[in-house]
Amino acid sequence: MASAALAVLTAAHWAFSLALVLVGLLASWLRSGRRVERSFGFFHPFTSDGGGGERVLWCAVREVQSLDPTVETVVYTGDDLSGVELARRAADRFGVVLPRPIAVVRLTTRDFTRPERYPAFTMLGQAFGSAVCTAEALSLYRPDVFFDTTGHAFGYPLARLAGCRVAAYVHYPAVSTDMIRRVRTRAEAFNNDARVARSALKSTAKLVYYNLFAMAYGLCGKCASVAVCNSSWTQKHVRALWGGNPPVVFPPCDVDALLAAPTARPKSESKYVLSVGQFRPEKDHAMQLRAWAAMKRHVAGADGKKSFSEGEEAREPPEKKKGKKEDKKNDPALNASLRVVGGCRGAADVNRLASLRSLAKELNVEDSVEFHVDVPFDELRELLAGATAGLHTMVDEHFGICVVEYMAAGAIPVAHASAGPAMDIVVPAFANDEDETFLRNHALNESESEAVGFLASTEAEYAACMLR
Repeated sequence: MASAALAVLTAAHWAFSLALVLVGLLASWLRSGRRVERSFGFFHPFTSDGGGGERVLWCAVREVQSLDPTVETVVYTGDDLSGVELARRAADRFGVVLPRPIAVVRLTTRDFTRPERYPAFTMLGQAFGSAVCTAEALSLYRPDVFFDTTGHAFGYPLARLAGCRVAAYVHYPAVSTDMIRRVRTRAEAFNNDARVARSALKSTAKLVYYNLFAMAYGLCGKCASVAVCNSSWTQKHVRALWGGNPPVVFPPCDVDALLAAPTARPKSESKYVLSVGQFRPEKDHAMQLRAWAAMKRHVAGADGKKSFSEGEEAREPPEKKKGKKEDKKNDPALNASLRVVGGCRGAADVNRLASLRSLAKELNVEDSVEFHVDVPFDELRELLAGATAGLHTMVDEHFGICVVEYMAAGAIPVAHASAGPAMDIVVPAFANDEDETFLRNHALNESESEAVGFLASTEAEYAACMLR
């Protein structure tokens, strides 16, 4: 027994010693290059994603350059674009004008961070990929401050080993307590498919995996010298996983031009609902299309006596049905359209967009749905200025810049009842009810008199909110 214990201790000693040697060699390699004093390296491997994260990047670069003209600013990217081209894109896409040129460090390993590369153990694969990508970045250029604007926390220990200070703008925790709760309760979700949720054994194994990953993520997050969060929801989870009390700095929203636009919509023009968001799976554009189809069927009377929820009887008495059918002929919702604006990061997003077009056709709403892909900022501003309402369907959206843009442009937000939109933006919200009669005839009570929009979580609720 004593000899076995001694063998275990000896093995542990050698393993720990080997780990120290490897860490020392890694630190030596990371510090072998010239460190550039008074420099900021912005780590953003995908600088053409067109989302709120890219806006944060360019606003951060602009502010650093404005605060200190002597600081050198470099962007780590895998895009084959020059600094001039990236600066032009920032101005055209987001209206962000950089005070002076930026340098670019080209990354060849960014594909290791793509989720589609890891069909199983996706989070672990992306964690490994982010560490590899960070190591490449630091070997090419070692800045004074390593500024991560994408959330790749597993690279922070490497940046600290390289002698950099680490600044982090956290959009979204890599793993959240909400994700762990869904696995524990075996609820089907974007990160917990039906095959796992229906199996007690798989759910238990995944719960262990998530908890271990959360511990590792928390340890890496503690390597950040400075961290800020983009919403109250993100702050809650980062505080639980990383410790400390990181402040909330809401993401930049360019609302000045939108606020200057007239809020009154021309009565002669057909109304449209706008959706702004990248064609990523978590944005759940499919729900938007299904809710839109449900609303269209309801207005046209194709649902018969059914309400939005399948099988639920409408609450209106039969004698009112006939008159209502006549009213529906003149209902502006019949001629309304849904305009979906988004960006494609790669082949997976392009394929997803094709699937959405097919779904619109399958739901018989292709004539009232338009897709606008990778539009410039000026066109997006025009679309926002003319929208009657803005649609958002992502569960646990960290913040929701598009929801703020909807409101600034005078479009009524219809957002998911979770995370950023529910906690920070659509506050207070209208009471929700999926019965269309209630929504059309309900008088606002005192608590709703200052409501700024709607919150929903099901297709039926979204359809009802769009009718209201």
